[in-house]
Amino acid sequence: MNTIKSELGFDKRKWKTSPLPGQIVLVSTISKDRIPNLAPKSWIAVAAFDPLIIGFGCTLKHQTAKNILETREFVINVPGEDLAKKVWKTAYSPHFGDIELQKLGFTMIPSVKLSPPRIRECKAHLECTYESDKRYGNEIWIFGKTVFVSIDKEALEGSSQERHKYLNPIFYLEKNTYSALGDVKTSQTRRHRSSTSN
Repeated sequence: MNTIKSELGFDKRKWKTSPLPGQIVLVSTISKDRIPNLAPKSWIAVAAFDPLIIGFGCTLKHQTAKNILETREFVINVPGEDLAKKVWKTAYSPHFGDIELQKLGFTMIPSVKLSPPRIRECKAHLECTYESDKRYGNEIWIFGKTVFVSIDKEALEGSSQERHKYLNPIFYLEKNTYSALGDVKTSQTRRHRSSTSN
C-alpha cells in the first residue's frame, strides 16, 4: 500500500483532521470569593502514577487557571456522551455561579477532600491540589496531585466492556466535532504492559 503523507503543520487549532483527540473533562474550581466555575478541557493526561499527578492545559486568561493559581485546588469531572450537549455550552461563558450551572443542568455536590464541587451528573471525579505549572507564552499546563477519586458504582460492575460502555467518555476532535468511546474491545495479549514499557 503506497500511502501519500501530507504535511499538517504545528498549529493544532488548524489540524483537519486531528491525529491527537483529547478526552473531554469538566474542571470545577472555586474563586477566592467562593464563586464556582466549570469549564471543559481536553488537553489532559496522567503525568505520574505515584503520586498520581494529573496535568491539563488551558490559557492563563481562563477563569480556571486564575482560580487554581489563587486557591490551589480543582476537581476533574468525567462526563459521558449523554452530557455532550451540556458540556459544549459551558465553553461559551467565562464563568458560572450556582444558578447558571443549575440552568445548564449540572448539580453541584460537595467534594470529599476539597472546596471545589463535584458535578453529580458526571461519572467520575478526581480531586486535585495544585502541584506545579509550566508556562508557554499565554498558555499554561497545570499539574495537580490527586487526593481523592470517586466513581459511579455502576462503573465498577460487570465486564471490562460493560464498565467502559457505562462510562462512555467523549473526545474532542476538532472545532464543533467530538466522538464517544465507541466499541470496546479486549486485547488477546496476556501480558500486561504499562505505558512506560518499551
